[in-house]
Amino acid sequence: MRPAVFIAALFALLGLVAIGLATAFGWAVLHANGTEPLQQTLLLGGAGVILFLFLLSGAWAALHLRLIRPIEVITREVETLAHAKKVRPIEVPDGHLTGGLSEAVQQLIAHVIDARTKRLQAIEDAVESAETYKRRLETILLDLSEGVIVCNLDNRVLLYNQAAMHILQRPEALGLGRRLFALFERKPILKALDELTSEQRGDQTRKIRTRQLVNCKRLDGVTDIEGHLALICSDEIETEGYVLTFTPRTEIVEVSDEDLPPRPEFYDFDLFKRVPDREVTDIPLKELRCVVFDTETTGLEPSRGDELISIGAVRVMNKRTVSGETFYQLINPGKKIPKASIKFHGITDKDVKGKLNAKGVLPMFHRFCGRAVLIAHNAAFDMKFLELKEKASGVSFTSPVIDVLLLSAFLHDHTADHSLNATAERLGISVAGRHTALGDSMTTAHIFLAMLDPLAERGVVTLGDALKVSQSQVKIRKMQARF
Repeated sequence: MRPAVFIAALFALLGLVAIGLATAFGWAVLHANGTEPLQQTLLLGGAGVILFLFLLSGAWAALHLRLIRPIEVITREVETLAHAKKVRPIEVPDGHLTGGLSEAVQQLIAHVIDARTKRLQAIEDAVESAETYKRRLETILLDLSEGVIVCNLDNRVLLYNQAAMHILQRPEALGLGRRLFALFERKPILKALDELTSEQRGDQTRKIRTRQLVNCKRLDGVTDIEGHLALICSDEIETEGYVLTFTPRTEIVEVSDEDLPPRPEFYDFDLFKRVPDREVTDIPLKELRCVVFDTETTGLEPSRGDELISIGAVRVMNKRTVSGETFYQLINPGKKIPKASIKFHGITDKDVKGKLNAKGVLPMFHRFCGRAVLIAHNAAFDMKFLELKEKASGVSFTSPVIDVLLLSAFLHDHTADHSLNATAERLGISVAGRHTALGDSMTTAHIFLAMLDPLAERGVVTLGDALKVSQSQVKIRKMQARF
């Protein structure tokens, strides 16, 4: 039976039943007591109304449980599956009256996902030649023994090679989108840039890469560098950025394959675009520079002495994870790791023996994060551990924080399960390295990226929007905890 026909029939039947019962019962009682006709009519009418309202409330409860709520659940499931990477069964409450709606919707979603997969494949085929050039660029950069860093006019890094990582030995400070002046003092570089741009303005016919010798001091004072700075020019824009090539001032380093760290994704030419100045809360979520992180600990009660034993993180920018720019450190907690927690993360006392404590690791993690927005699953838990170590480590994490658990509660309000595994499954994301800080960071990052389009469809576009809905979810969850 169709839902509309069922509803009409249900209310008609309830009305007839209420009137019939009230009339039969009322006449029997009133006639036995000799009540006047007018009083009989009023009493019968009142009894009928009360009985009808009682039956109506019961019918409405049943209707809400078996029809309205299932439709709400299907709506949320459709919103989620529309952006998932694979099809899964739609979760509908038992005893629903939606008929074959869920199956029909699931078939439609399957067609949508199939069409989207074919479209993405077509795009991949179209950019195959560009990928070939990209691989050639990687090969050239890998073979260079000189360090190479390319920056835009905002002095943000948009390309670097492994030799640069090896020479500078500060992977936590070198990364795409990071400011060059987090590594070097700015005065020599800005002076060389000013001289090169002045020279170029003096001769507009020359679109050549004039090189300027530059000697830079590292901010940490470990190793100064000497190298050359050259402008990047195009026909449309006078100057787009600059290239810094360098070696340590004291020695020339021959970089072998064995010396190099695992190859990162070390370029992003989209960063040539200059980002206008604006409040951080006004930045669209899709444009955020983020660090997604996770921690493993000795237990679940930081205020009662539980300690950090590992931190893992990955950068996210331009709607993708920069898989080569990761952070992972084991931490010596200074105490025995309980066997109960080892069952979850697998980190033993032997693993952390001789490792730095939180006081030594957190400043490194702080440099890796820079001013990026922080993202975590159940972020309040991880942030509490960082907060309690502020005094000991000398660093404070003050960047805005996004909690994907709260975003899941907003997007998937039809379910109470917002665990990392459940959220990943709803979005069609494969989970790898579960209960390792770096593995969970990667999963959380993929969840966040998969949420961007569904969030935008529901009006959550900027960082400020995300923080507002997260705060509202906190209030809702606090109210629910009281009952």
